[in-house]
Amino acid sequence: MAEGKVIIVNPDMFGKDPDSKTTKANEVAKSFGLSDAALAEVEDFKAQLTKHNAWDLPFMGYVNEDGYGYAYVPGAAVVYDPYWDAHQAFLALPKDVQTTFAIRMLFTHRPVDRYGASMFLHYQRGFNVKFEGIGANQY
Repeated sequence: MAEGKVIIVNPDMFGKDPDSKTTKANEVAKSFGLSDAALAEVEDFKAQLTKHNAWDLPFMGYVNEDGYGYAYVPGAAVVYDPYWDAHQAFLALPKDVQTTFAIRMLFTHRPVDRYGASMFLHYQRGFNVKFEGIGANQY
């Protein structure tokens, strides 16, 4: 896979329409050799998150620990009615789908998901994610 590679995210993308953000994220994923099949499985996992109302959970495992920064907290993404562990479901995806999904989150969702995705890609996949442009946060 794409060990040691750099992903540059321009915050200007965050204000774009969903199709533009998805197109950009898919271009980045494909530039690292990720497949159309992985992109399709991302859509399946998105549907599972919606079905379980789990979008607000840290399903990639990284949580902002109230002033302490982001930490890996694997048990923080659980839905209880009915029980579903979104992080375990994420980890059960093939590695290329996990990577593709995290790249999508860099471009297409809320700041908390972008930072969680950045941490996942850095610590689990060896990517260096850089937010460059007006409004970029570096950490």
